[in-house]
Amino acid sequence: MSLLSRNKPLWQKLCIVLGVILLLAAAGLTGRNLWQQHQAEQSSAQLLELARQRMEGETALPDDDPFEPDPLAGYAIDGILSIPGLGLELPVLADYSEDNLRLSICLYEQDSDGSRKVIAGHNYRNHFGRLGSLAEGDSLTYTAADGSKTGYRVLSLTEIDADDREALEAGEWDMTLFTCNTDMSRRILVRLAEIPPDSQ
Repeated sequence: MSLLSRNKPLWQKLCIVLGVILLLAAAGLTGRNLWQQHQAEQSSAQLLELARQRMEGETALPDDDPFEPDPLAGYAIDGILSIPGLGLELPVLADYSEDNLRLSICLYEQDSDGSRKVIAGHNYRNHFGRLGSLAEGDSLTYTAADGSKTGYRVLSLTEIDADDREALEAGEWDMTLFTCNTDMSRRILVRLAEIPPDSQ
């Protein structure tokens, strides 16, 4: 028997049609989000390889190379963030923008001497989507573009309003990682303290 049988009143038929349209729209949005996550995962992997090559001093392709140059080769990379507890190793783009966030995590801001960094990422599954599962005391490593490594440990996890700039910068910490919650109304922050070299 058809969902739109002739026995149903018009308002019921309209409700069914509207329900089908909403289901299709939801499926379309879910598919789009999954595609964006897939693209971001691929871009991050390519940028990570590029960052490693640069740190090892490998040069770019020669000018007479017959192949197209890598479209990601022009991006400035500040370093590589390793989060063993989440099984993540991500390149950190040096320039923050919405377009760059679709590729990988980005340096949102830092003090002039580089002592305090804020790193932003989308809540994609393989970017910062699992930040909330880190725990106090978990360790991370940041490898700068010059190859130097700094260890960090998680001080705390917290949430703030999405537009609360003062709360983002408040407190004593050396690095902050942040992403948005699912409806983008809040920011999830992970505060980190640098581990002294003699303690690593």
